[in-house]
Amino acid sequence: MRKPLMALAIMVLLALSVLGGLLPILQGWIFFVLALYLLATEFETGRVVVRSARRRWPILSRWIAAARAHRWAPRHLAEFDDLTDPSKSP
Repeated sequence: MRKPLMALAIMVLLALSVLGGLLPILQGWIFFVLALYLLATEFETGRVVVRSARRRWPILSRWIAAARAHRWAPRHLAEFDDLTDPSKSP
């Protein structure tokens, strides 16, 4: 039951991120980051997608690494970075 609920949550977050891109009062990037986090931590396919995106766009890897090093970064960001780091790919 957990996987379908997570998939539904990811779809809702992605829809909110698109809506946030269209509406100036809603910050869409926050929902996009949350969707990426859930996708990468819950599904192997999500890890592969995020890992390949980080490999394709190195600036994304630098942003994630810089955010991980920030003093206000949540501890789950380290898990996300470890799971999707292209240099640590299996």
